[in-house]
Order: sequence, then structure tokens, then C-alpha cells
Amino acid sequence: MKKKTILQIENLHVQLGKRMINEDISLDIKEGEIVGIVGPNGCGKTTFFNAISGFVPIDTGLISLNGVELNPLSANKRTKVGLARGFQNVGVFKEMTLEENLIMAIENAEELPWHWMFSKKHKRRINKKIDLALEEFALSSHKHSLAGVLSGGQLRLLEMAKLKLSNANLLLIDEPTAGVSPVLRNELSNAIKSLTDQHGKTIVIIEHDLKFLFGLVDRIIVFVDGKKYMEGLPKEVQNDPRLKEVYFG
Repeated sequence: MKKKTILQIENLHVQLGKRMINEDISLDIKEGEIVGIVGPNGCGKTTFFNAISGFVPIDTGLISLNGVELNPLSANKRTKVGLARGFQNVGVFKEMTLEENLIMAIENAEELPWHWMFSKKHKRRINKKIDLALEEFALSSHKHSLAGVLSGGQLRLLEMAKLKLSNANLLLIDEPTAGVSPVLRNELSNAIKSLTDQHGKTIVIIEHDLKFLFGLVDRIIVFVDGKKYMEGLPKEVQNDPRLKEVYFG
């Protein structure tokens, strides 16, 4: 069965000041895919995410998600269409407990009434969702701990739990292995896979650790100088001499 397109980008150009950061990028992301974006530093990967998210203006081009054109929408309104993002510096509040972080995620996803905390029915349902999310990402014992005491890898797992609880069906994840010890990288990879396999999320990942990425994604897109340089299956890209040329000259 042919998978439907979730994200469609046509001829995207983003210029910041006098510099063209993204130039003539066109791509489609299919439902249920995990797609990796790689390329040398400064090649426009994060700006590309910012353009999709609504954090930088685009000069020309079309971005549509779930059949809705994103160009005229603010960053906040894009989340209502089905977009969520994980950031390079970890999108969690370290001065709050894990439970409080996940409550915020649920409140954003469900637009709960302000008085929900006074309802036993609401509290039971939300507490169950939180417990299931913490259990899935091996964080149950830290439910009432401040997020700031977690290791880098555990912070990433908490971020994955927040993304799971979002209403978004497209997740943009930026450098998930940053600050994560080698011991937890396999656990993080499994957590990301579960977002697709168990929760139906479509994922686009920027990542510098090629070994981590090649074992995780369905497709790789390589950026060079702000343009889409090549794309293909992980094994195809890994064995393509052009990839070595991009990184090592």
C-alpha cells in the first residue's frame, strides 16, 4: 500500500541577511518514515528545521504538512497542524520534575480546562498517561525528581516521552545524541523507533553521529552548502564515495 505524504517541501529558499542558507530544496516525507538529514557544519540543516517550524521566514517555496500550507502560519499554529520539535539543547525544563514536564506536554496537546487539577477523573487519567510514558522510557523511578538531576541520555529520553504525548504526527528531532553517553545511545535509538512503531509518529532527524543514524533511519538526505546534495537508503548513501568527499574532501 502506497504511503501518503505527510510533509511536502517545494523549492524552498531561505536567506538570512545577504547569505542564502537553504537553496531550492524539494523533498517529500512519507507517513511512518524515519528520515535522517546529514551534512557538514554550516550546511543549513538547523535553518531548514527552523523554516519548517516557523522560526525563520522563508523567501520562496512551499511547505505543507498534512495537506495544510504552513507558510502563512505562526510557529504556534504549526503545532496545531501536527508538528512538534525536539531541540539540540534538549527541550525540557530542568527546574521542574519529570511529572511536571509531562503534565505541560499533555496540557499543550489536549488544551485541558484550567480547573482540570480539581477533577479526580482528569487527574486519574493524566496520571496514568504519565506513568505509562515514564515506564516506556525507563524513567519511572525519577517521576518526582527534578529533571536537572538526570544524565544527558535520560534528558533525551524525557524529551522523547514529551514528544510521544504530543498530538503531533511529524516530529523534528535535532542532534538527539548530543550529550548522550555511548551506553545510552542504543536505548535512545530504541526510544525513537518506538515513537514510529508504537505511536505512529513520522520523524525527521538531524544527526552528526552517522553510525547512530544509519542504524535507525529508513532514508538519508545529505545537505551540502544549503542544498539537497543526495539521498537514498542508508546502505546506498553509506557506500557512496560522494559521502566521504562531503566530510573529508
